Amino acid sequence: MNDDLESRLRQALRPVPPGEEFSARMLKRVTLASPASASSRNAPPRRVAASWWLSAGLAASLLLALGIRHRQSEAQQRLAGLAARQQVFAALRVTNQKLDLAYRTVQSESRDEL
Repeated sequence: MNDDLESRLRQALRPVPPGEEFSARMLKRVTLASPASASSRNAPPRRVAASWWLSAGLAASLLLALGIRHRQSEAQQRLAGLAARQQVFAALRVTNQKLDLAYRTVQSESRDEL
C-alpha cells in the first residue's frame, strides 16, 4: 500500500509543462506592461522603508510615554512623601504640646504639695 500511495503521489505531483496558451498570455502581459507598472515594482521597498519608520516612530512614542509615566509616578511619590512628612511634623508638634502640658501640670501639682 505504501508503494501504491507513493506512486500515486508521484503521478499527481509530476511536473506539467505550462502549455502554449500560458506562454502567450505571459508574453502579452510583459509586452503590455507600462512604465507606471514598472515604477510600481519599486513600491514595495518604499513601503518597507515607510513601515520601518512607522514602527520605529511607534516604538519611540511608546518609550516616551513610558518615560513620562515613570516621571509622573516619581513626582507623585515625592509629593506623597512630602505630605507624609508634614503629617509627621504636625503629629510631633501636637505630641510636644501635650507633653509640655503634662509636664507643666505635674510641675504645678508638685509645687502645690510643698
